[in-house]
Formats: sequence, C-alpha cells, structure tokens
Amino acid sequence: MVKPRRSPAAGSARARLAALRRQKAERARRRKTLVRTGVAATTLATVVAVTIAVQSYKEGDDRPVVVPQGAAGPQGLVIPTGKDDAPVTLAVYEDFRCPGCGQVEDRLGPTINELQDEGKLRVEYHVLSLVDNIVPGKGSLRAASAAAAAQEAGKFREYHDVLFDNQPEETDDAFGNKDLLLTLADGIDGLNTPEFAERVRAGTHDTWAKKVQQSFDRQTAIQGTPAMFLDGGKTDLLKDPQHPLTAERLTQLVDTAAQAKTGR
Repeated sequence: MVKPRRSPAAGSARARLAALRRQKAERARRRKTLVRTGVAATTLATVVAVTIAVQSYKEGDDRPVVVPQGAAGPQGLVIPTGKDDAPVTLAVYEDFRCPGCGQVEDRLGPTINELQDEGKLRVEYHVLSLVDNIVPGKGSLRAASAAAAAQEAGKFREYHDVLFDNQPEETDDAFGNKDLLLTLADGIDGLNTPEFAERVRAGTHDTWAKKVQQSFDRQTAIQGTPAMFLDGGKTDLLKDPQHPLTAERLTQLVDTAAQAKTGR
C-alpha cells in the first residue's frame, strides 16, 4: 500500500503546531512555579484582564463582506453560541492573539461552556483583530476569519477553543500561517472539509473580520481586550478589583440572573 505524501506546507504547519504546544507547556510550567513560590499567587487567584490599546485596522480590501451563517447583531458582526432561549447573555470581546484573552479562556472557558450546555447562558463573541496593529502580523485577522469559516460550518465554539488551546506567544504570528489554521481544524470532527479549507485559504471572511474591528474602533466605551459584559450591563466583569471574576463568581452571577428571570 502506498501512503499519500504530505505536502511540505502541511509538514511545516505540524512542526509549528508542535512548537506552539511546547510554548503552552512552558507557560503552564512557569505559572506553576509562580504559584509554588508565591510570587504571583494573587494574580493567579484572579482573572486579570490584559488590555490592548485600540488602533484602527487600516489595510484596505475591496471584496464584499461575507457574513458567516448564523452571525447575529447589527450587520451580523457577532457570533452567538449557546441556546437562543438561554435566560442570560454574556458579551465577550476577544482577540485570538491577545495573551490576556488566553488567560481568561484558560480559567473561565470550561465554565462558560458548561453554563451554555446547561441552557443558562448564551454567549455573543465579538472577534477582534487588535494585536495585528500593535505587534506586526496577520494572525489576529486570519484567525478571526478562519473562526468565521468555522461558524459557517457550525463549528465555531470547537474551533474557538482549539485556537486558544494552541495560542502562540503574543510576538509569534503563528496564526498568520493558513496551513497551521487548517491543521488546527484536523481534530474537530467534520470541520476540515474542502469548503472550510477554501474559505480559510481565500480569506473569504477577511472583510467581515475587518468590519467587526472597524465597528469596535468607532465606539469608546471599551478600550481593549479581553472584556465581558453580562446581560447588556455597562460594567466589564473583568475590571472589578473588588470582585475578581473567578469561575465560581461567574457561575454565581449567571445563576442569580437566570433565577431572577425564570424564577428557578
């Protein structure tokens, strides 16, 4: 039996993926060391939002805006997950290259998914491309565009989680490599189809991702990522020093809000 030969690009992408996983393991090792020594016990006991200064995405693109199927909100700039009839809504502003967003996902992501699966929470993701304008590269934009392609395939949440599970260092533009973005989809059942690959390679949703960022740039209330708001509230849950947003506190906030609305 003759085995199909892998393309050099695919092999390179797998090598980059292995490097990303080594980076993640090293970050986890450093966090454990800090906890043991007590140097960062306070920081690690809370979820600290690392804010990125807002800058406009100026690169032009004359192609039409292709909104992914199922996107919500004005002009279809928000990707929703969870049940439509969930009593509580969490608005999340993230950038796949943002290290603070990665920290938040590490600590709160499983709880957010659990609350969605229980039917209590609907999440509205604003997928931003801030880091590309601060640290040179295209990884934020291309990851956002690929996530939109995953939404088109009904796999946004799974791909969102995989991207954060394999997040590179902020200065590493690994997500600018489309072969890597496709390789990351390999482990998600039913995602890495010819249609998904074509959308990622063609940047079908690039203009949509840019429009999401441009809409964010026009507002002034939120200055960076990550940011989270519950049920249309004006207070960023990640910027309350008196009440650090742990998994336990998020669950309590959602349960309280759900009970107030449903009586259960």
